[in-house]
This record gives sequence, structure tokens and C-alpha cells, in this order.
Amino acid sequence: MFTSKHHPNGGASQHFDNERITELIRRYQTQGDPEALAGIISSAKQRILTLARFYSTNYHVPTGELISDVNWKLMRSISRYDPSRGSAFSYISSVALSVFRTAVTKRRVTTNRQVELDEVSIDKLHVNSEIQAREGLDDLTHKVLSSVRTTLTDPLERDAQRWFTMSFLADGYESRRHEAANIAMGVYRLTRTRSRELFDLTMLETRRVLFDDLKRREPIAPGRLFGTRLAWMARYAPLMNSDEFTKFVALMRNLAPYLLLIIDPENGKSHRRDRNPAICRRNIELIIHGVPGAVPLFEPEYF
Repeated sequence: MFTSKHHPNGGASQHFDNERITELIRRYQTQGDPEALAGIISSAKQRILTLARFYSTNYHVPTGELISDVNWKLMRSISRYDPSRGSAFSYISSVALSVFRTAVTKRRVTTNRQVELDEVSIDKLHVNSEIQAREGLDDLTHKVLSSVRTTLTDPLERDAQRWFTMSFLADGYESRRHEAANIAMGVYRLTRTRSRELFDLTMLETRRVLFDDLKRREPIAPGRLFGTRLAWMARYAPLMNSDEFTKFVALMRNLAPYLLLIIDPENGKSHRRDRNPAICRRNIELIIHGVPGAVPLFEPEYF
């Protein structure tokens, strides 16, 4: 516990247990313990919130987005932390401040870009590939955040889905399922199974939102899947036409087959086929088109 002239008993850092977090970092670096990583992320949350309030960063960027971005940065960089160069308190604070600066700068650039268009401005317009790429990324992010929907009602599970979504956008959909799910277990108090279910449900939803923006694919014949990890999908081909099957494969690639069961809110969370109705056309339509009655996952303040 750190002290200061205003808090001689260490009250200035009651929200951060430096010794415990240092030990968690050591454990993760030496053993690769996912529970240690989840503990670091969970323990750092209050420090992130404190810094966001102190610097008023949350007036520019939603708090949930800030926490998600810092968590992702920590997850990717914590293995490089060197205790000889500073305390865990200083390290996590530095990471958070770095993310804050990037987030606020990006938000200001986006805001400044929204100016009234007149004839003079039109004459000055020019093509810049870097600006176009950045604007394309901003458009993609806006589309995902404004379009993803959920059927979940538990607040913590919804928070986890928001975090997964922000993580997908932050790393270009290269999130490793087990790493992201292990972090969510500790931060959002999820079981191992439920954390992976939420990862799959969220990935499926965001893929569905973006599917129409992808370049058109050649139809996928069921026979091409035999001998691959996707072979299980071929058995459901008779329930779909060619275009639907191609979309089904694109949406479900590397996700768990149990999504066909839990995608239906009426089935609950059971993976057991003997406790659920047989897979039918309804299950396929829920995968391809989404669940009727699902509600927006993000509030407008996020985008």
C-alpha cells in the first residue's frame, strides 16, 4: 500500500493492491496461468476507473469502451512487464494513460472530421488512401456497435458480450478463443463453459452483421468439407439452399456446433440433444438471420 502526505496510512491507493497484482503477473509470466491473467484484469479495473474520472477521459469516450481497450492492451503486453523498471501500479497506470490518449485523440479526430460541407470545401477534397482506410475502419466499428443484438438479460453477461465485441474490433478479429474466454471468466465471474458460449454467440452475431459487406464467395459444396474440421456442417446442408449453406459455413467457421442448440432462447443453455428438440430449419434460420426479438447490445453513447 502506497502512502502520501495526504494519506500517511496508505489511503491513496486502497483501490490497488500492488503486491498481490505483482504476484499475479509473476505467476502468469512463469506459469501462463489464465486465472492469474483474469485476476490482473479484474484487479486493475478500479485503477482504470479512477484514472478515467481524474482525467475526465470518460467525458470523451464511454467508460465501458475505455475499460475494454485497456484490458485488451494489458492482455497483449503483460508478459513483457519488467518489475525492475517500475511497480505494477506504475505499469498499469502507464498502460491505461496511453490507451486514454489514443482513444481521446481518435474521438477528437472523428469529431473534427464532421464539418459543414460547402463549395470551397468540395474544391479542396482529395483522395488519401490512409484517410480512406481509417474512415473505413470507423464505419465498420460504427456498423458493428450500432447493429449487434442480444437475447441475454443478465447484466454481467451483456457486459461480457460488449467486451468481446470491442476486443474483436480492436485486434481485427484475430482474438484467440481460449485467451479471451479465460479473461472474461475472471472479470465477469463466468464459468468456463459459459464464457466460451458467450464468445461464440458474440462472434456469430458480429459476423452476421458484417456478412453482407464481405466480397461475394463461391458457393461451398457440402462435399468439400469432408475430411476437415467443418465436416459436421455437411449433415445440415439438406435444410438449406446453396447460398444459405455458404453463409452458414462462413458464420459458423471454428465456432462450436452447440450454437445450433443454444441460439434458440427456448432451449436454455443445455448442450445435450436428448434434452432439446431435434435440429430443424428453425435452428438454421436463427443462425443465419438472427433471433427475432433480440435487442441492441450497445447503447447509443458507444457510437
